[in-house]
Amino acid sequence: MLLFPKFVFKVKTEKKIIALTFDDGPHPEFTEELLDIFKEKNVKATFFVTGTNIESQKHLILRMINEGHELGNHSYSHKNLIFRSPGKIRDEILKTDKLLRELGVKGAIHFRPPFGRILLSACFVMQSLKKKVIMWNIPTKDFKEPYPEVIISRIYNRLKPGSIIVLHDSGLSRNGKNIDRKATIAAVKEIVQELPKRGYQFKTISELINN
Repeated sequence: MLLFPKFVFKVKTEKKIIALTFDDGPHPEFTEELLDIFKEKNVKATFFVTGTNIESQKHLILRMINEGHELGNHSYSHKNLIFRSPGKIRDEILKTDKLLRELGVKGAIHFRPPFGRILLSACFVMQSLKKKVIMWNIPTKDFKEPYPEVIISRIYNRLKPGSIIVLHDSGLSRNGKNIDRKATIAAVKEIVQELPKRGYQFKTISELINN
């Protein structure tokens, strides 16, 4: 029996397909703006959402589902899992899964750990729940970057078929301060226009894994 879950940082493929992923939302302003962009450009993304934000923004979760985006589990409270017991970690994941199921999410619900941090206790929980742990190979660092051109450059510099890009759509920084995601939104507007010209297609995480 395997003791560790499957970690996915990128997907090995020769097809020019990539995944846009967003952490920490949904947010009433920034997520709405992103969804409007994606609807206009017919782009599908994967949102790793927190349970607390699901509860306060159910209408956005329903919109994501209706418009064909994928929903992933980003814990309930977005607290660092390194300092939590296996029981607490399991509760955080199952509580968030339950909220997503109640709103109509079907199929596998993949997991991304808060802050991308995970240790043995959380690994055992993920394996017991048969969760894939979705990481990334393009860290945009948009959570602390005010300039969209820097975010865009980080994406272009690392981009390759099968890449997973991580961005953020919450209104909070890592220290809990309110912040603006205008740089992220501007960067997204650029890449959804430019990357298809370079032959790339945007896929959800499950589509990318199953290509």
